[in-house]
Amino acid sequence: MDADRHPRLDPLAFRSLSLDDVEAVVAVVAACERDDDGTVEIDASDVADHWRRPGFDLAVDTLGVFHGRDLVAVGEVFEGRSDTDVHPAWRGRGIGARLMRWTWERTRAAGRDEIGQTLPDVRTDAVALLRAHGYESRWTSWILSIDLGEPPAAPVLPDGFAIRSYRDADEPAVYRVIEDAFNEWPGREPSSFEAWRAIATARSAFAPAMSPLIVRGDAIAGVAIGLDYHGNDEGWIHQVAVAREHRRLGLGRALLHESFRRVYAAGRRRCGLSTDSRTGALALYEHAGMKVRRSYTRWTKRLP
Repeated sequence: MDADRHPRLDPLAFRSLSLDDVEAVVAVVAACERDDDGTVEIDASDVADHWRRPGFDLAVDTLGVFHGRDLVAVGEVFEGRSDTDVHPAWRGRGIGARLMRWTWERTRAAGRDEIGQTLPDVRTDAVALLRAHGYESRWTSWILSIDLGEPPAAPVLPDGFAIRSYRDADEPAVYRVIEDAFNEWPGREPSSFEAWRAIATARSAFAPAMSPLIVRGDAIAGVAIGLDYHGNDEGWIHQVAVAREHRRLGLGRALLHESFRRVYAAGRRRCGLSTDSRTGALALYEHAGMKVRRSYTRWTKRLP
């Protein structure tokens, strides 16, 4: 997008981002995570993969704030969800407020009347900004992890169930199990197969060997989608779901323990995942030995 389509605040310039900006975006987000939480979670493949989602248009769904050639802040809006990050060295200059107003403009232009953003709870300054502009808290999210100091024990399954690895031919059925389970969450917007695939099985970090399925005959009863970021000592459980008719049998716990085993077998010594209060699964993960390492809140605003 032509930079002149966005207003300039000398000496800052605003323009859309491109795939050439991925590393710069990662640097900004990593600086924010390091300053806010003391730990960096972002990976370049996450940014690039998310920007390749069906329907995502870099020309209108992203906005970068530059000081000369340096990227100092970044904004993204997609399907009513926004993410904005301002480099810690550039906070307190009104850049976050400018990006916030841009997210409103872009959301309205997309025909939506609600915008949401998830913020780490430690960002009390950003939370105050959202509150002052009419945002309300909607749900809580957590990142949990478990250290794997020794090989995890194999899970015990009910009679008639078995565990096997993900296969390419499983993709449509896996999507159906996950989508049906996730659509039970209040306020959750359904996801198409193509949109789910882009952030799950088609993403760069997807690890079939770390993605166990629980089956009963030919039917998939449960699934855990695993991600493996090379050079990282932590394996990641991206999505976990059990079909409604097979719940209350311990299959969710079995998927977690099998995922831990596969993460350990891959040479990783920690396993993490993210969940939120809509799922009701926090107790399950804590009972499996996982501990909360940071919390976030989802903030939303109705746009007149």
